[in-house]
Amino acid sequence: MFLNSRYQYLLLGLCIVAPKSIIEVGLARGIRAFQMIQLAKKYHPDIKYTGYDVFDTKDANWHRLVGNGKKVEAKSIIEKNLKSLSNNINLFEGMTSETLWPYTNKADYVWLDGDHRLESIKKDFEALKESKVIVFDDYYSTGEHDGFHIENYGCNKIVETLNINEIFITPETKDLPNIRVVFWSKDIFLINKLKKCLSDSNEIKKIIKLISQN
Repeated sequence: MFLNSRYQYLLLGLCIVAPKSIIEVGLARGIRAFQMIQLAKKYHPDIKYTGYDVFDTKDANWHRLVGNGKKVEAKSIIEKNLKSLSNNINLFEGMTSETLWPYTNKADYVWLDGDHRLESIKKDFEALKESKVIVFDDYYSTGEHDGFHIENYGCNKIVETLNINEIFITPETKDLPNIRVVFWSKDIFLINKLKKCLSDSNEIKKIIKLISQN
């Protein structure tokens, strides 16, 4: 069963983890943030969400340098949209070298999709590695994407250093088959559950049915 987008794995994984807290690095327009909060509220109405981004403070050249091809919105616009779902929203504007790396933070569910440069992803991960589940975006199955090679971009080199029993690399999807997401957790039982449920089309259909019923 080929899903349309890798982001569907992110959202289906969230339904399996049922987090009480979410951290996202790299919001762009806040679409994924809205979807994650909306889904998480089905399990915990008081879901806590924390987001880190430069928002609209950087120009197009900078976004190209860091491998970001998505459109971005101002912090104020995203914050207003997310607070229509929950008041337990905290957004931090700026480089994660200033807003995240000097501090310790963790959540039940982390989505890493900010600065795509390898060293930045590595340091974002280090700052959040006490979290229950971390989901990396930008695993390039062919070794590169759009001219961005794994020597300097994407999470491949980080994933290679992790315990193979603690990771799950999602199957290809229809829109961009060479870009995958990677689930990581020290909780082996949970990572095996994610593997089982997200690799089986019947299990995926069950999760989707449960979501639609709630």
